[in-house]
Amino acid sequence: MKKVLATVAALGLVLGVTANALALDKPGEQAEVETTTAPVVAQPTAPGVALWSVAGQWVLAGAYLSPGEGNPAGAHLTEPADSNDAWYLYSFKILPVLQVNDKIALKGELRFIDRCVSGTSCGSSASERDVDFKQLYMEWTSPWGKTRFGRTPAGAWGSKFNNNGTQGDRLMWWPNMLPENWGALIFTQKLSEVDTGTLTSDQDSDGYYIDLSYKAGFGKTIGALWVARNATNAATEPFTSMQFRLGGNYTFDAISFEYELNYDFGEQNATQDEKALGLYGDLGYKMQDWKLGFLAFYASGDDNLADNDAEAFLGTARGTGIDFNPFQILTGDYMNILNGDNPLAPGIRSDVANAGVWAVQGYASFAMSPALSLSGYVGYAAANEEPTGYDSDYGIEAGIGMGYKLMDNLTYNAHFSYLFTGDFFKEGIPALETHDVYLLAHALSMKF
Repeated sequence: MKKVLATVAALGLVLGVTANALALDKPGEQAEVETTTAPVVAQPTAPGVALWSVAGQWVLAGAYLSPGEGNPAGAHLTEPADSNDAWYLYSFKILPVLQVNDKIALKGELRFIDRCVSGTSCGSSASERDVDFKQLYMEWTSPWGKTRFGRTPAGAWGSKFNNNGTQGDRLMWWPNMLPENWGALIFTQKLSEVDTGTLTSDQDSDGYYIDLSYKAGFGKTIGALWVARNATNAATEPFTSMQFRLGGNYTFDAISFEYELNYDFGEQNATQDEKALGLYGDLGYKMQDWKLGFLAFYASGDDNLADNDAEAFLGTARGTGIDFNPFQILTGDYMNILNGDNPLAPGIRSDVANAGVWAVQGYASFAMSPALSLSGYVGYAAANEEPTGYDSDYGIEAGIGMGYKLMDNLTYNAHFSYLFTGDFFKEGIPALETHDVYLLAHALSMKF
């Protein structure tokens, strides 16, 4: 209890210096996640007059976890001893834009602190650099459409379910010659440069993407194909992995529906073919100040790792999308159970990654006032293809949360969740003791 009170008290001391913006439709579920914002850039008043504009975010998030630590083993779910942990992490980034004219702009994302855990030696390694240009690119609007060049945002194309938002070296083009309501995106991405400046050739890894979308009055539908050709291993022939993507986001009066389908095929490596499926759906109903909803997601598992088929959609240590947090414990950033975005120890357990998942959840939120919103959820998750001797049950999780808008750009979120740990984590040993886990997470955040 002392740690909980200390965490709350510490947040009160930083009201004047914290920053970032968090959505209030599901307050607190992803309190540590930074929502991307972009500066509003005025148009130049005369030819040749360039204008600077800067937006930014600062976020401080705290967590209290019992029992165990937020490590890849899932908070030590099988530890015989009761223990707890509490920590903070914080980030600060700015988003500069140089608007050269009404056709050309230079944009970027500069991280001064990138999810640093308080008390650790941030900046001591390449993965924890104090200052890093995550993105730096140019956008040009031409008679043929919009183009983007440089180190660009490189998250997935659709919902957060399979979105591991990063940065990538891309050449992108949105053509504008399609019929009304139709859209498209084509780009190529250099995934890995190996043979530059050498006598060898064809040892790079490259990605290619094309999508087609249709936007109607009720929403948008998009279909896409992603192809990655990997030739980095000189000892084997190049192999090509692919993913077909289909998704949509629709609103019919008070009803909203979002879905996504991802199918991996092609070659996972030189010896295995990809055959993995991921599905996600979210149905919501808004009734005055209430929003009620039901979501479900599925990731195929692999029941035979020795054959030639790679069927695990979550992949080795990949997990669900890093910003996909419908469950604060099972898919939250702190725990690394189904989501591998814990800054303390990224990556998920290999048995979970290979087992896959199916999960369902009911949720509700209530806007008590323009400033205060409450939320809650309860859901269940299980393995799709559990290893031999394992139980399929990941567990039942329930949570409640709140979001309070202190000022227009200053928000406080808090969320409490409890996981009734399933027998999957007994690892096929009936006598192995497991723990239920509870997690209190909260964040003070602001944008500018």
